[in-house]
Amino acid sequence: MLPGCYVQMQEKRGAVMKIFLTGASGFIGSAVLKRLVEAGHIVKGLVQNDAKADIVRRGGGVPVIGDLLVPGPWEDAVKDCDLVISASSPFGITEALTFREAERRAASHAEMVGNLLHAARQSSVQAAILTNHVTAFGNHGDSWASEILTVNPVGLARPVAGSYWEIEKAAKKAEVPTIEVFTGWVYGPGSWFEKLVMAGLNDGTLKVVGAGTNFKSLVHIDDVAEGFRLIVDKMPIGERFCLVDNHPVTQREFLNLVAREMGMRSPDNVDYMVFAKARGEVLAEALDSSVRVTNNKARNELGFKPMYPTCDIGVPEALKALGIMPKSGEMRRASGF
Repeated sequence: MLPGCYVQMQEKRGAVMKIFLTGASGFIGSAVLKRLVEAGHIVKGLVQNDAKADIVRRGGGVPVIGDLLVPGPWEDAVKDCDLVISASSPFGITEALTFREAERRAASHAEMVGNLLHAARQSSVQAAILTNHVTAFGNHGDSWASEILTVNPVGLARPVAGSYWEIEKAAKKAEVPTIEVFTGWVYGPGSWFEKLVMAGLNDGTLKVVGAGTNFKSLVHIDDVAEGFRLIVDKMPIGERFCLVDNHPVTQREFLNLVAREMGMRSPDNVDYMVFAKARGEVLAEALDSSVRVTNNKARNELGFKPMYPTCDIGVPEALKALGIMPKSGEMRRASGF
């Protein structure tokens, strides 16, 4: 940590901050941007083209067009910020990727984050928030997992295992203190929830990979955005936090819930290898892995209290946001509630 950095960040807690956000037009990034702007912060969102710049503007941010692999004006935009947030990902959850291709993209992602941290060196940037996925903690079956575990990635996080430590080294070299965020399976309007689950239920392509008894740690997108807001407000330098709803469910339970709320038939099971061949190794291992993560630390140290504490509550709200009236809502009306 830079000399005096902790004292400076203590002074910044609760104050209006200038924030440089990567992945600002993405599923998580755009929600984080909007929430931080609502909290009064000034957010510069990095995007690669004018179309994505419009997403940042609509969210109340200031778009910065650039590519972290290419030197440019974005470097100057970083330097007068108090904080940088890396919310980008080297690949989308729904992509049919082999581990080899995912590893190639992950190496590029590590280089981009390294360049971001280098640009933040010897500037007004006081810290960097780095975003990861809870599958970084590995496959734990029925056991609970938390921030104290060593990173041992599976599924979505396995290809970025090497880049995780490359990014860690880059942060130390740049002398930029970090805060690590591990999100659960973030559901809500957009991303894999809409493209993989809802679309798959509609066309019959959605399957439960393997037995479906493996656990998933979930979190609504609005709660993730609020979690980032709390972290920005408190600035817990050097800490890790898991943003999940604290009520993991099995793969089968989650998909049955969405199907029921949509009035659709529950998906069938599919053999792991068959699914991996059709939809990619990365997604297959991610869906078949089991990790039950607790949000105890985020709750106790940040005051993180999800608006949607279970997916039974969050999924119907996500469907309503997409213009679909969940069946539980119809049952409540019919019962007079």
